[in-house]
Amino acid sequence: MKKYHTPARRALAVSIASVFLATVFSVAAQFFKGNVLDQALAGHSGQSLRSALALLACIVLELALFYLYGRQGAAFEALSTRALRDRLMRSILGRSFMSFRRRAQGDYLEKYSSEVDEMEDLRFSSLPMIYEILIKIVLVSAALFWLDWKLALITLALLTTPLYVPKLAERRLKQAKQEHLAQWEHNMAQMSDWLSGFEVIKNFAAEPEVAHRFDRMNQHSADLSLRNKRLHVLAGTISACISYLSYFVVLAAAAWLVLQGRFSAGQFFIAIGMIDQLSWPLIALSRLIRNLISARAVSDRLNRLMAEGETADEGPPSPLPFEQSIRFEDVAFAYAPDAPLIRGFTMTLRKGERCLLQGASGSGKTTLTNLLLRYHDPSGGAITVDGISILTRSHLYDLATVVRQDAVLFRDTLRNNLTMYQPAEDDRLIALLKRFRLDHLASAQGLDMTVEENGANLSGGERKRICVLRALLRQTPLLILDEPLDNLDAATSGEIEDMLLEIEDRTLLVISHQFSPDKLTGFDQVIHLG
Repeated sequence: MKKYHTPARRALAVSIASVFLATVFSVAAQFFKGNVLDQALAGHSGQSLRSALALLACIVLELALFYLYGRQGAAFEALSTRALRDRLMRSILGRSFMSFRRRAQGDYLEKYSSEVDEMEDLRFSSLPMIYEILIKIVLVSAALFWLDWKLALITLALLTTPLYVPKLAERRLKQAKQEHLAQWEHNMAQMSDWLSGFEVIKNFAAEPEVAHRFDRMNQHSADLSLRNKRLHVLAGTISACISYLSYFVVLAAAAWLVLQGRFSAGQFFIAIGMIDQLSWPLIALSRLIRNLISARAVSDRLNRLMAEGETADEGPPSPLPFEQSIRFEDVAFAYAPDAPLIRGFTMTLRKGERCLLQGASGSGKTTLTNLLLRYHDPSGGAITVDGISILTRSHLYDLATVVRQDAVLFRDTLRNNLTMYQPAEDDRLIALLKRFRLDHLASAQGLDMTVEENGANLSGGERKRICVLRALLRQTPLLILDEPLDNLDAATSGEIEDMLLEIEDRTLLVISHQFSPDKLTGFDQVIHLG
């Protein structure tokens, strides 16, 4: 996780320098306090006043520097968290489509939200505080040694004993954190499923059973969270008890020095102030060490996910030339070894042709396109583009654009949904909208319209048209449309069919079991599967 601190190095350096100077003035203030007391008891009013003014100056400077330390520490947390979220998102975007599908969407969301937040709370916010405490321990210990080396040794020996407690409980703390995170990941995945299927839940009146299942899941998560918190409370309480006991032992040692005549009242006051400055940071350091131990469990999970997205692509990145044909030669595929789905499939799709794949549900139509895109590799036969095997490339996105059965639209402007953030002239977009019979959106105002998530504020036909239009804008040589007529009424289906058959500037592969029979002549070949 150290690499995420790189963008925040300046903030961390300033915070360390600020807390160092603040601690120097804080230690100096303790000595001026003792001087004020000793000089007042001795009746030296002038010297006492000068010491009091110096004490006030130290306090003001200490507060100002601690304010700067707090600001820079907050900047370090924010910048480190931003860098971690950025790396996490890039690792997700870097995954192949099939690799992405192996995890539930709730898993990605849980890591992006709660686990990154935990890293901020457990690690990024702890590091500036650890530097603060270590600086305070070094400077205050040096001041104590200057005051009395025996008292300093007793203080350090006793007050550091609480630091051993987190180390002794390290395995249990880390295990409890991992179990809680695993359950939370399961909860997020399940919640994502339920929310995606909300209409089905309502339609089947399954709310009571879903609520019951949620209660059990939520209770188990709460139990694991409570166990994790109790372990932290127990470790913290043991550390505090040891710290308080140590504090009173050190206090007794300082009092003994006064009784022996080796300390003045002011020196005793200084010693107590120093011990206070050491005891609370050491208690806090024990808590911070527990945080860092818990952060390891979170860090391990995040690193595993990000490592999955860093696998190198197979084959050269250059696109396959497509000047002649795409060839399926005796292709076979099975999701399960004992249940072959595709056997000996052969097809040639020449450049500029329109091809329609028909067949019953489950006959392998969509699977063939997934094989072409290298989401899966065939178990037999070969797929080539101009005689070159697609296995020489990690993906074929430069060759083909896919429009799936479900229209995918993002919560963004219509313009960005059409262009997917690539440059395009508004005039061209407006002309295409008119060509696709979306005249009411064909204006600058229409392009600025916000499309709700998955196009909730558009009709089914409008969503399909926008997705096809978006695919045309991409200008790849092959356009694949997977069930483009699904869930559309007869009139809208007819319009979509006409629009597809009007496409002339690229090779077209349509997968549909419901294309109108009287329009099949618009295809160069119609292939029936199963």
